[in-house]
Amino acid sequence: MAVGFKIPSGEVIELTIPPTVYPPRRDTRLMLDGLARLTCPPGHLVEVGCGSGAISIAMALVGWKVSAFDINPIAVATTRGNAIEAGVNESIRVEESGVGEEDWKIPSDADVIVWNLPYLDPAVEEGVSLGPLEEAALGDEGELGWSHILLESLSEGESRNKTFILLFRTDPESLSSPIDWSLKGWSSRRLAIERVGDETLETVAFWRPGDTAEAHYLEESDSTMDDARALPNEGWQRIRAGIQQSGRGRRGSQWQSKEGDLTATWSLNQSVLNDRSPGLLQVAVGACVADALSMDLKWPNDLLIDGRKAGGILVESSSLDGRVRIGIGLNQNPSNVEGRDVAGWTESIGDIDDVSAFEIVDAAIASILDDSVPIATPESSQLQRGSWTAMSRALSRGAEATRTDVPVRIAGLKESGALVAIAGSELLVIDDVGELVISF
Repeated sequence: MAVGFKIPSGEVIELTIPPTVYPPRRDTRLMLDGLARLTCPPGHLVEVGCGSGAISIAMALVGWKVSAFDINPIAVATTRGNAIEAGVNESIRVEESGVGEEDWKIPSDADVIVWNLPYLDPAVEEGVSLGPLEEAALGDEGELGWSHILLESLSEGESRNKTFILLFRTDPESLSSPIDWSLKGWSSRRLAIERVGDETLETVAFWRPGDTAEAHYLEESDSTMDDARALPNEGWQRIRAGIQQSGRGRRGSQWQSKEGDLTATWSLNQSVLNDRSPGLLQVAVGACVADALSMDLKWPNDLLIDGRKAGGILVESSSLDGRVRIGIGLNQNPSNVEGRDVAGWTESIGDIDDVSAFEIVDAAIASILDDSVPIATPESSQLQRGSWTAMSRALSRGAEATRTDVPVRIAGLKESGALVAIAGSELLVIDDVGELVISF
């Protein structure tokens, strides 16, 4: 079968596709839509499961060197033939191999690794009949899923300074899930999403944060916010303490931590603010951490589980050193502090230690602020929407809010990070947490 496939540049590439080879479909276009958001110059791209070669050829046409792999020998021959037809065979190396195959490894000089993960039911769609080898490649693998198998197979060297771009089916859920990567300390950004029939497909980029700078660790600290002032001024800098004696929160309050809790501070260049206000930054960091730890966010900076505080976030900036510092304190276990029940992350994500919790939080913050990867950081409007979504989860469960003892209804979040509330017929903008009481 011969098909013409239009790529993002507008060019139509001619592909010959035998019955046993996966043809380009809407998910192929969605992967290319995601790859179009790369901000780096062309380098070395690896495609797992190359099928007809549509993605490999499209990327070679814009200057990438490509290593393409497939376990289907007919797909390997098809990609080679289609690459010759497109005039890019010198830029594409094709091999019969892939994830899970003996001795298969990601090339050490690879910059970007892409995989349109198997997820479809072996059925006839869009008038295209799928052959037996293609059907065998469509379903996710075993009990874990191909994404998990890839993740577990990666050595430290194979993950360092590399960006993985994977396409998932997220609704209905498949075995392969972006959550697997987040819980292993990988940062992520969604590049493209589309509802195709009764399925939601997403293209997501993953990377390891802090490849150029290891996190600093202190057995004991008075305040990691203060210690962070001594960190280098370049790169993704953060410091974590085993015990923090005098951590601080908003309005000069103290954060009490115990052994096993998480206390850490990130020291980042003020460029992370860009067009973002410090108020929105604080709420956005809270939202991404709440999502990663399956917690709720109470405006502007409290992390909750079932209405009980599990942690808090503090953002400070200094024009003297040009840095923004983000401090986070999190309880590991539920307890009672001065007569008040507090929550811990073991209630939301299970019994993991503070090192693992730090890796999850570090990855979550990098997902919205790390500008060292070849994908643009989210714009203020995206952070605003994500923050409001995180806050709405708790508000929708019957939270009550008052301002100077007058009931108000929280209605939205501004790009400044301020709340929009309604009291009777009056529209209010609240930017001082001292004006508002939210009860769960």
